[in-house]
Amino acid sequence: MAQQESGRASIVAALILGVALVAAAWIVKGAVDKTTVQLSGIKLALADTMGALQKVAQARPAAASPPRAGRPDPNRRYTVETKGSPAKGPATAKVKLVEFSDFQ
Repeated sequence: MAQQESGRASIVAALILGVALVAAAWIVKGAVDKTTVQLSGIKLALADTMGALQKVAQARPAAASPPRAGRPDPNRRYTVETKGSPAKGPATAKVKLVEFSDFQ
């Protein structure tokens, strides 16, 4: 008789577990479906954005504005004496970047 009650408990536990698995699968399916719909919306928005970006890229680029008065000419090379100044990198470098700072 004890074995028969043990068998019933196992069957009830298996049924509860089966129902829980089916319920969990149904919940997960709903979440996956909702995410799929959201992802489709994101893909459409991305396609619209890419189309707008392509239109902007194909538009004629704006002409370069002339340098403002009182500003350095970006097309001119300037010679700056750097001997004895703090520097990083080799002294024989072909190109040097010079920074002017005012620490007030």
